[in-house]
Amino acid sequence: MTNKIHVIAHTHWDYEWYFTSNESFIQLCYHVDEVIKALEENILDYYMLDGQMSIVEDYLEVNPEKKDRLMSLIQKGKLKVGPWYTQSDQMIIRGESLVRNLQLGIELGDSLGGADRLGYIPDAFGQSIDMPKIFSQMGIDKSVFWRGLSSDKMEQREFFWESEDGSRVVAYNIKDGYFVGVQLIESDDSESLINQIKKDTTSSHIALPVGGDQRYVDINLKERIADYNQNMAHDQFVESNYDNLFSEIVSEERELPSIQGEFLNAEVSKIHRSIYSSRYDHKYLNDKVERRLIYQVEPLMAIADRIGIPYKKELVDKIWKLNLRNHAHDSAGSCNSDKTNQAILQRLIDADQLSYSVVDYLTRKISESRAEIKENQITVFNTLPVRREQMIKLKVSLAHADFAIYHKGKKIAYEIISVEKHSNDPVRKKENPSPESYYFESEIVLPIELHAMGYEVLDIVEGEKGAGSTQTVDENPLHHIENDYYRINCVDGKLNLYNKVSNVLYENFLLVENSGDDGDNYDYSPPEKDKIICLDFSEGQVQYVQGKLESSLKISGVFTIPVNQDERNQEEYNGEVPYECCITLRQGAEGVDFQLDMENKAFDHRMRLIINGDVKADQSIADTPFGTISRPVIDPNLESWQENGWKEEPTGIYPMLNFVHLHDEQKSITAFSKGIKEYEIIGSSSKGIALTLFRAVGYLGKPDLLRRPGVASGNQFKYIETPDSQLQKKLKFKFSFVVGDTFSEAAAFTYYQNYAVSVPYYQHQSLNQFTTTLKYFVMQPLSETVPNSISLFDAAKVKDVVFSSFHKSRDGKGFVIRYFNPADKKIDDGGEMMCLKAIQFWGFTNMAETLNENDTYQSETIQLGAFKPKEIKTIYIQFS
Repeated sequence: MTNKIHVIAHTHWDYEWYFTSNESFIQLCYHVDEVIKALEENILDYYMLDGQMSIVEDYLEVNPEKKDRLMSLIQKGKLKVGPWYTQSDQMIIRGESLVRNLQLGIELGDSLGGADRLGYIPDAFGQSIDMPKIFSQMGIDKSVFWRGLSSDKMEQREFFWESEDGSRVVAYNIKDGYFVGVQLIESDDSESLINQIKKDTTSSHIALPVGGDQRYVDINLKERIADYNQNMAHDQFVESNYDNLFSEIVSEERELPSIQGEFLNAEVSKIHRSIYSSRYDHKYLNDKVERRLIYQVEPLMAIADRIGIPYKKELVDKIWKLNLRNHAHDSAGSCNSDKTNQAILQRLIDADQLSYSVVDYLTRKISESRAEIKENQITVFNTLPVRREQMIKLKVSLAHADFAIYHKGKKIAYEIISVEKHSNDPVRKKENPSPESYYFESEIVLPIELHAMGYEVLDIVEGEKGAGSTQTVDENPLHHIENDYYRINCVDGKLNLYNKVSNVLYENFLLVENSGDDGDNYDYSPPEKDKIICLDFSEGQVQYVQGKLESSLKISGVFTIPVNQDERNQEEYNGEVPYECCITLRQGAEGVDFQLDMENKAFDHRMRLIINGDVKADQSIADTPFGTISRPVIDPNLESWQENGWKEEPTGIYPMLNFVHLHDEQKSITAFSKGIKEYEIIGSSSKGIALTLFRAVGYLGKPDLLRRPGVASGNQFKYIETPDSQLQKKLKFKFSFVVGDTFSEAAAFTYYQNYAVSVPYYQHQSLNQFTTTLKYFVMQPLSETVPNSISLFDAAKVKDVVFSSFHKSRDGKGFVIRYFNPADKKIDDGGEMMCLKAIQFWGFTNMAETLNENDTYQSETIQLGAFKPKEIKTIYIQFS
């Protein structure tokens, strides 16, 4: 059979790595000049600029005069750009972030002549189960990727990659890597190259990508192709691109096999299945920024737009782009030099400050523009499309210690957590505040029911005795905290949880595990001599903070562990890790909230939180960008990976976005996290969940690890020290747990959103100018007053599906709201959503927001209809 070898010239442009983005940017400026010259002078027929638009945007920022020439090459199909904004990680990045990444990339690419509709993923550390449906909804029907596919899942390179909802793309696995074609330039061994790239192919059309990391333009490509063709008896090398390759493969009119699932195995390339815990400080902050952008900034912007505050699309895009640069696969993994990770951390801080300030500004602007605004009123915002009935925390600044709170004319109960007395007199070197300058800042918790997607008002009456109570501290070691669901105590340093509903006692329910870590920024690896230490709270000081609405168990102390690996080998314990632990129960809440603060003072070690769930399960369930996935507790390739020559051990360490679950016929336990991205199911007969809190390591890449033998990851020729990755700093970990006997995927997502998405609020007062960063600035209310309360939707009848996002449409004319079915079974009816504001029409669209205007509805009731397994639905709404 004669084979056509499609030679595809490209570069892989790591946005940053052991170098910073600033350093590689200088090479980019000159590299793209060379690409333009090579294409214009027909030195090359085609060139692929790594499928990401951020580098094109950076280039044009300093070379605006080259825009027309660049556009001409893109329009002619010679230069391939997009569809990504950055080459994103898929395993620990939220689904809406992946959508914004593709939306921004395609829009920018189309504005320059046409973004490539190819799901190009040359180097990401694994492929998410949800990518086929994301690509399909973005108008992308083909994909090229390298890492993660093993022969036990698919033996050939060409196949259909499917999602459970039936979406699919034609996929091509470049299993030899995006750099394999460099042999064409640097070697004359045509037989060896042909045999390598033919392996596992069933098509007569074979890809040969010629390029590499920040590689120059191979100006002798045509010459080398001609040289190879002279030695070919049956095969032919041609300059080509992936569009031509897929067109030829599809035209062969043969049945391609199909496969579903994620690709997370290291048979042909490293996958770094424990990179999810590198630089926890980055993961935590990125999680917070993503959560705020999706669940607060975009909905608040939409609410504000409906009352006369224009939706600032470019501002939102600016923050998204800033954070999306942190989602490039190396950036998200934090497998970088210290100077690069410092730059990433600064971008995360910038995105955090910008997104927080948007929430700060809009909540105040809306509050102070209300028609009937009064002193001390609190405007409370619900940025989810469902009613929220739960406990919330507020801080109020008042002249009196006594106060009452009213909601819709009804006095409501609250509980005081703490009170601080402050003065608002100007500060002086010798302070002597005037008596009238004092005010009280009280932190309170109160139950409230909020309408969906809108805001409403709490009235505060100073001097009136409120329906309030104050929490008390109890240090009796025989006592406990409890609510309707649980009773928790700490006995002899062990945390015990009693489930009052199922009448099950979980002894030693939570503990901390410490072990050595001989790994690097890419992977955890146990030292050859390890000492695993189970840390309890026996040396800690225990307090029970009792309240009617909220009670907490607080423990503070010091974990004693080895300072470094030398001490661990000698079984010495001279390292001290101070900690504070707070476990909180709220009345009516089915979850247990847990916060652990640590100050890491040790090196080369791993800390994990162990949840002893006592569950007999062989599968775990974790959330993915748009759904859930079931994974084996023990990887089926674990016993044979070395024998079969895999690149790393397929340990049962897996990624999660925000929750992981275990259940058997009697018990169910789900752990929810704000920032932790890695878990492992541990135990023999009964299983528990190990959440990796953090890893402290000191090198970018190391060779010959127990879990990852062979050359070092990253730079193979030099040890690159990363002392910042030892994380010698204070770290904060936040979780919530639900223990019971049932599990629902949709209920888990709903619980997470209520737990993790805080309720923004603003108190109208002038005593305290520092309740938020922007409070100190003066603000002009809107010229036209706005309603005292507003609610855009009532989604009470939406059932079994998960809210994903609500924001203004990319065309600026309407709004889109997205739901998905998180389960692998069909939903016959997702229910209905009521629009509480007049609309012109609504209709179903896709993630690219392509709307068929002939298929729209005028009703203010949106019928979601049936959902296929794991299906995503996006609704376009145009208000009147």
